[in-house]
Amino acid sequence: MTKLTVLQRVFCSALMLASAVAPAFALDYEAKPVNFVLQSPVRLIGGLAGGIITGGVSAPIDDGYHWFLKGTKHVAGKFGDEKGAGQIAAAVPIGGSVGLVLGAAYGTYDGFFHGFKKGWEKPFSRWSYITMEEK
Repeated sequence: MTKLTVLQRVFCSALMLASAVAPAFALDYEAKPVNFVLQSPVRLIGGLAGGIITGGVSAPIDDGYHWFLKGTKHVAGKFGDEKGAGQIAAAVPIGGSVGLVLGAAYGTYDGFFHGFKKGWEKPFSRWSYITMEEK
């Protein structure tokens, strides 16, 4: 191994510092205005709040309910009549329970991303906490 002189160490340190700082000088400040940088933390918190509430509460309930109805109707139709009381009563434990579980699982996944997207666009708005689309 060779011994580095003080001047070589200073030069090497300066070169490493320059290579670490160089990407910051390459940023295009016109592309990312200061307003975006200041709004990002609020948007992130709004997106996470919307994602957690929508993905954890409202979407599983909403999708679970609707998939319960679809599963019951599908199985009742396979039994012969979608609107028959006996077919619906027999289809609820089979199609309804499966639809409820699968709908709640899908609602959790889809609701988190829906809430995060809406929470990022409009932080803490009512549209980031519900699964309906804005009109």
